[in-house]
Amino acid sequence: MKASMYFNYTSRSLIRGGQRTLLAIFCVAVGVMAIVALQLVGLMINNAFNGNVRDANGGDIAIRSQQPFSQDDLKHFDALKKDGSITDYVPVITTQGSTGAQASKRQTFSIRVVDPTHYPADTVTPPTFTSPNRGNLMDLVKNNGVVVTQAFIDQYKKKLGDPFDITIGSGISRNGSLTGQGGRVIHGKIAGIATETGVLAQSGSVVLLSINDYKAAAPKQAITYDTVDVTAESAKVDSAAKKIQQQFPIATTQTADDVLKQQQRVIDNIQKFLEIAGLLALLIGGVGIVNTMQVLLSRRRTEIAMLKTTGYRRFDLYLLFGLEAGLLGLLGGVLGALAATGISYLVRNLVEQNFGLNVPFVFSWFTFFGGIVIGVATALIFGLLPIVQAANIRPLNVIRELPEGRRAGSIILTGLLLIVLSILFCVLSIVILNGDIRLGAISVYGIFIFLGLLSLFLSLLVLLVSRLPVPERFSFWHLLLVVVVAAVAYGLYRVAAPYGLIFLGFALLGLLVMFVPRSMKATAKMALRNLGRQRTRTTTTMLALFVGIFTIGLILALGQNLRTQVNDVISHTLNYNVYVITSNDDSQKLHDLLPRVPGLGAYQQRDLASTVPVAIKGQPLQTYVSGNNATQVRRQINSSLNGVEGYDVGNNQLPSLNLVEIKAGRNLTSGDAGTNNVLVLSSLAEVQGIKLKVGDKITLLGVDQVSRKTITVVGFYDAKTLGSNLEPILSTTDTVKALSPSGLSQTAFYMKVDPIKLNSAVDLIGQTVPKAFLLNLASLTDFINQLLNDILLTLTTIASLTLLAGLIIIANAVALAMLERRRELGILKSVGYTSGTILSEVMLENGLVGGLGALVAISLASLVTWILGKQVFSADFAVDTPIVLGLVLGSVVLSMVIAVFVAWGAVRVRPLEVLRYE
Repeated sequence: MKASMYFNYTSRSLIRGGQRTLLAIFCVAVGVMAIVALQLVGLMINNAFNGNVRDANGGDIAIRSQQPFSQDDLKHFDALKKDGSITDYVPVITTQGSTGAQASKRQTFSIRVVDPTHYPADTVTPPTFTSPNRGNLMDLVKNNGVVVTQAFIDQYKKKLGDPFDITIGSGISRNGSLTGQGGRVIHGKIAGIATETGVLAQSGSVVLLSINDYKAAAPKQAITYDTVDVTAESAKVDSAAKKIQQQFPIATTQTADDVLKQQQRVIDNIQKFLEIAGLLALLIGGVGIVNTMQVLLSRRRTEIAMLKTTGYRRFDLYLLFGLEAGLLGLLGGVLGALAATGISYLVRNLVEQNFGLNVPFVFSWFTFFGGIVIGVATALIFGLLPIVQAANIRPLNVIRELPEGRRAGSIILTGLLLIVLSILFCVLSIVILNGDIRLGAISVYGIFIFLGLLSLFLSLLVLLVSRLPVPERFSFWHLLLVVVVAAVAYGLYRVAAPYGLIFLGFALLGLLVMFVPRSMKATAKMALRNLGRQRTRTTTTMLALFVGIFTIGLILALGQNLRTQVNDVISHTLNYNVYVITSNDDSQKLHDLLPRVPGLGAYQQRDLASTVPVAIKGQPLQTYVSGNNATQVRRQINSSLNGVEGYDVGNNQLPSLNLVEIKAGRNLTSGDAGTNNVLVLSSLAEVQGIKLKVGDKITLLGVDQVSRKTITVVGFYDAKTLGSNLEPILSTTDTVKALSPSGLSQTAFYMKVDPIKLNSAVDLIGQTVPKAFLLNLASLTDFINQLLNDILLTLTTIASLTLLAGLIIIANAVALAMLERRRELGILKSVGYTSGTILSEVMLENGLVGGLGALVAISLASLVTWILGKQVFSADFAVDTPIVLGLVLGSVVLSMVIAVFVAWGAVRVRPLEVLRYE
């Protein structure tokens, strides 16, 4: 047979297929679209975070310390630069700032205080400017001029040249810890707008401020730095990091390679999640291909029989139909890859807006053409089963119009083909997952096993529903069935209200069907019985819809429960809702203001000091932060010994046992006045290599590196509530004063304010002490809720790609049913049924499919949510009634709309056109 015959035959067969061909193409396209779109998004995220790691890190090494770097400390970096260990270094102050006249409406942003003549370090890429186009930091960041990122402009709706006041809270660094610096208010002006590139990559809302302007705002305060960015020759980076770590044992050194490794692990997990989500859509599309090609080839049984009687071998038919499937995959792959480019752009915009990231759009021709190859491979893999089945048709059975029957050989062949199909799809999945054999095999066969078990349950459910009675007249037994369903509904309502309401709806429909006109009863009965006649296809359609609804339902349910739990924790475990940190004279001003603060119900006032340990149990700190567990021990020490909070124990101000639980030792008492006795976190008793106990001593150093005090541990505590204290070491006021820098005292005010008067109280405090750091927990709640909403929106959008694949399968199933039932439609219309009546039957049939699939999906999502709540969050998680009813009813409506759209033309066929040759 000539090669041209293969191509002419297959291309003309696809053209003659018409709507059936389009359905098969769409099934391939939706799977390819999902997987290519999500791969492109993963590629963009990878490029955004890993394309400029060194610049975003500030250089080859970033050193951060809760013990600020003084001018004397910087001399050590000068020595390293002189001996060639490093090539350059840049000290930076990173802190939090806010702007706005009303404190209750202030939003925070990051501030980097830099020397504009020497920032960033040599060989680190400076940011590019959008306005002015050729701006540079040296010319712009001076005389209270600041450079801001585009994210800052978007957040505050500012423009170039706008003046604004920058409020820097009293001694609060970027990570929220005390810095030993007083508050400042700087009258800034936007001199430049920079993009999030170079040293500002992924920085978000940032303001660059000159070190000279920062000094001028508080000229009497000494300048210290919390960050030093270092550059070095690639061969000397590790040795330089070790030297710096030895000199500053409490500091954290982070090389660009370390950041790359950490981010790569996270991004790899994100990419695998996106790829698996795409594989689900691809699998659903593959199911649609199987259904479509089975109908395409089963309607050509006579044609296949004639080909075989004229001498075409089974191998020839494999080539013909395989080429046909390949062309379907090629067309679907091209269409899906083109659509994926647009979808990836939309998802990328969503990620940028919701998470404040700068994710440049990246297009990959490799991914694009890879999507086309995936489309062809998917069509061939899932087309294998119907192709082999069609090639095995016996001409004699077709000529005599005999059924093929289900012989043992046919059943065995189908089973073997399904095994081959699963293996081929597993291989394709492994390729898509970048060769991860374990993940590919577990994902594919795990999904197959789960969907296989689920399909058995759905098949039984379809059989049960298809046998439901539709009484011609009033029936006592039918009424009894309705009563039983109503009783089940009542029982469910007591346990799970939304499902009780759904079953109550079933009972009402069962009661109503006895009293509707006979024509409507006939329509309902036909819809129910049609579900059972094509049980396999109905089950696969419900499976396709199940995946999307289950994923979306689980995401919404977990999000809603997590939001509720977080809000409950904040409202019930926080004893205070306003925290203010003041310094020097501002502390007295706020203390005098307290009687006039609107709605103030209770307050606590405690002194604070930032510290670092220099010795534990008489041994230098270096003894404990070396070895294999150095990083973990350093992290625990930094978080547990980085500050003291003083109680006026002489006046009976003691740590409240309602807020802290003494795990070992004793609480502070009035007898501790004038001593350096302290309480520390109980976790320090478990730190490997340290294991503190009652009576041990710790030597602390103040941020000025002059104040030094040895404290004695008299007890270990755990906080019972959130926000019970800001610093981890609970001491007397005497200890705090001894560790505070000369000329700087800091005080924390904990306030419980009536929520109704919260905004006016916060505004009054902000006006009285504008340099204070002020935390309004109402804003924190809003932030957490917004963050959860953004995460849910992003995940729901990704899950919607799978739901879209399910909706395409529904359209596919409706169209195939209309093609198979053309003769039935013609007979119905010839005996008096109207197009509207037949269309209503199709709507009811597919509405049942959509509703049942969604009900099973959201029921399983509710069960998983409840289990996760119990096992992971130790809480009672449940799915809200609006979510359950919205997803189930929405699925019913969507299925009906799709059925109307697809079947509109088919139900208007003229009986004569169908029955002319019968």
